[in-house]
Amino acid sequence: MGEVYLATDIVAGRKAALKLLPLRFTGDTERLKRFQQEAHAVVGLNHPNILTVYEIGEDHSIHYIASELIEGETLRERLTRGRMQLSEAVDVAIQVASALAAAHHAGIVHRDIKPENIMLRPDGYVKVLDFGIAKLAEQELPTTMPRDEALLLVETNLGSVLGTVRYMSPEQAFGAQVDKSTDIWSLGVVLYEMVTGHTPFTGDTPREVMSSILEKEPPQLTTYVAHIPAELQQIVSKTLRKDREERYRSAHDLLEALKGLRHKLEVEAELYPSTATPSWLRWTRSTALVLGLLVAAMAVAVPFYWHRNLTTSSPPEKSIAVLPFLDLSETKDQEYFCDGMSEEIIDALAKVEGLRVVARASSFSFKGKTAAVSEIGKKLNVEDVLEGSLRREGNRVRITAELINARSGFRIWSDTYERELQRVFALQDEITRAIVDALKIKLAVALPAREQRNTEVYDLYLQGLFFSNKSSEEDLRRALSFFQRAVEKDPTFSSAWTGIAKVWYFLADVYLKPLEAYPLSREAAMKAIELDERDAEAHCYLSEAKRVLDWDLAGADAELKRALQLDPNSAPAHLFSGLHPLFRGELRDGLRLILEAQKLDPVSPIASYVATAAYLANDRVDEAVVEGQRTLQLDPNYFYLDSV
Repeated sequence: MGEVYLATDIVAGRKAALKLLPLRFTGDTERLKRFQQEAHAVVGLNHPNILTVYEIGEDHSIHYIASELIEGETLRERLTRGRMQLSEAVDVAIQVASALAAAHHAGIVHRDIKPENIMLRPDGYVKVLDFGIAKLAEQELPTTMPRDEALLLVETNLGSVLGTVRYMSPEQAFGAQVDKSTDIWSLGVVLYEMVTGHTPFTGDTPREVMSSILEKEPPQLTTYVAHIPAELQQIVSKTLRKDREERYRSAHDLLEALKGLRHKLEVEAELYPSTATPSWLRWTRSTALVLGLLVAAMAVAVPFYWHRNLTTSSPPEKSIAVLPFLDLSETKDQEYFCDGMSEEIIDALAKVEGLRVVARASSFSFKGKTAAVSEIGKKLNVEDVLEGSLRREGNRVRITAELINARSGFRIWSDTYERELQRVFALQDEITRAIVDALKIKLAVALPAREQRNTEVYDLYLQGLFFSNKSSEEDLRRALSFFQRAVEKDPTFSSAWTGIAKVWYFLADVYLKPLEAYPLSREAAMKAIELDERDAEAHCYLSEAKRVLDWDLAGADAELKRALQLDPNSAPAHLFSGLHPLFRGELRDGLRLILEAQKLDPVSPIASYVATAAYLANDRVDEAVVEGQRTLQLDPNYFYLDSV
């Protein structure tokens, strides 16, 4: 819409794209006013996939928009060379969905998503153009107008209803009021075209196309492409529901679905070379399984990779991974303190509604590695990464932290703190609030202040926490010693009691007989709950004690239910909640909960292993093979995989 010129911003000394808006639209005072209101909101958008607008102005009654100059080609130009590879199409759709999610969050609806408004840069970045411009052309029809009259009016005023009719939503084709669901529909059409090389709704005239949009269902993707993952068909079908209430509730929900699909494709691309057949193309074979042996193997295996996970079960708009802080102390003996600070920040951030925090096990898998932030963000499926360093000297601690956008590599926030050691609890809260502010998250409730503890006791607890996250008997015994010394000095320290329950649980089955370790784990868990009933992790250990010692599945279920109420982000609680249905033969429910746990802890070998066994229990052998291969990628020495 409008002519575009290459221009030079004399003041800023930069090249710019100058779009002149058509007089037929700017001549309408009301339309122009609506456009200007939304366009100024667009100027405030700052997103790597949205065209940056420098200025909106008027000169001699000519209205214009000055924006960044994008090198590359439009998606339309790319599609003239044929349909795209599946991975390429999904990547473009993810970036467009990310742009829409940001715009919708700011209250802006694009209204004209189509290949002409999507730019592909040579470096792989996608830019969505013309946010807000469609407001100039928007025309709403009376809801009482008969359908044929509405179609005729829309057809005769195509220029005033969003350019290309093939990408219109049903509500646009009918001239009704539009909202963010319109953009979700249009992106679904674009995704369909990228994958197949065809648009889903066709006709010889605009009116025939609109009738098709309103009346017909699009052909399945396999009509044009022989092999399509079922997940992709599900995504496309959901975006193209006639009833907007049945589409994805938000662009962010669509974004997460697309990211999940990309993850599946990447895993299969790594597991199967180009000459092999990916799992979603091979036939499923039936097999007989001894479920009892599988579940028993899973129950034994869980302790070795069970670390607290504090991500959200419904992926929110913001997501973050907290990497272990680097030890910059001269003596290099503060690794436990660095890890403890990172874990405490994970714990605090997990209480923030609307923020997904990757599990400790997954984020700490990058410890000691030199992976780029972009690689970490991609593997953990997060938008932002928190890095930091710590230097402890005597009774003082100096912490430097920085928050980095994983896609762009831009530093969002950074700061350095130097405090007395006894103020470390307040410092953790201060860093947490700074991160929340930097992410522009509006808190529903104030963050709870961290309970002050004796620094000597807290130091013992952090050392116990450090060794409890290792798997050898020697390390677990050292962890137990630190936790016990902590409760000796402060018997009211509930987290230390939970640590004791954790260690005895980890020692059970492998290093000790269950009847020796589980009673001690239960005793410590009950003490922790007595001191702090809201300790979700303690409820998990108590649940396992009830299951193993008493065969009280109802009581164990009740403890897990309480754990999930207190911390719906707990991967262990989801994992064990999935095991219990398997015990009862409720295979589908068990698999669903186990996959939820796996989603919460994306690079945990135990979550992958348990998912493998659950797939087998559900007679989904091909998927079990893929997941088992992934387990070995995550940990080549994962010996429990032999049991399945």
